[in-house]
Amino acid sequence: MIIDVHTHLPSHQDIVPEDEMAYETAMRSGEKVQLTNSINDYIRDMKIVDKSFIFGIAPRPWKPNERVLKVSGWPKNLNQNDVAYQTSLKNPEKIIPFMTLHPLDPNWEEEYERCIGDLNCQGIKLGPNYQDFDPLSEEAFRLFARLEKDRIPIIFHQGTSPMTDAPLTYAHPLTTDKIAMAFPKLTMVLAHLGHPWQTDCLSVVRKHPNVWADMSAQFYRPYSFWQGMRLFYEWGAIDKILFGSDWPVTKPQDNIDSLLNLPKFAKDHHLPTIPEDSINGIINRDSCEILMID
Repeated sequence: MIIDVHTHLPSHQDIVPEDEMAYETAMRSGEKVQLTNSINDYIRDMKIVDKSFIFGIAPRPWKPNERVLKVSGWPKNLNQNDVAYQTSLKNPEKIIPFMTLHPLDPNWEEEYERCIGDLNCQGIKLGPNYQDFDPLSEEAFRLFARLEKDRIPIIFHQGTSPMTDAPLTYAHPLTTDKIAMAFPKLTMVLAHLGHPWQTDCLSVVRKHPNVWADMSAQFYRPYSFWQGMRLFYEWGAIDKILFGSDWPVTKPQDNIDSLLNLPKFAKDHHLPTIPEDSINGIINRDSCEILMID
């Protein structure tokens, strides 16, 4: 079973009008990324996987109209949690919606209840740097306590970001060490192997039983990708890596191909290899069972 634990929302419900096409080049270090996509684009790119987790990133309450990935092609009365749910209805056996909240939003508990009760959200995505909240704050800990009590897993954005107003310290993997110590029963996924702090990420992952990593948004920096994967392997933490794509920044098929190409990359560059069984384990790992998602 192939499960993509890291996919973002399609920006449009239907076909994207030509004049609304949007691209950016910072995410992939100069390569063009198309940020505008439809539901059909999402479904097409997810054909290779058996299940996918889909989510947005809640905006800062003091800047509600500024969003990391926009959903301009949806009705304005829908927030990002609604969009995740509406997309999941296209294939509810396959597409699993996650909610996104902001711990400084005074109404987050009401939205939490709606997401769990009405929208069937099975987890939550948080990007403390993008959302500009301190993950070690009292407000954040109040949210984490609720998630731990209800056994709701978190996928954290971890690592670098091209956004100039997104504090990097809020997305450093060592920050999650303190969260895991305070909430030992809270299941967390540290996205992107915490790049470029893969060593710090693996330190947290191997220390805490309920902390995992995903390898999304890695392969287009080949040496960094190999280095991070090799570090996880040498430290005995490679079996705690989950498969993810970071769609639409990359597609699941590209990530699978690049994972399978790691031994060849190592051979071509006279580097230590990464065993194929470990790579296949990542691709076929049952993340639903690990994260206790029904």
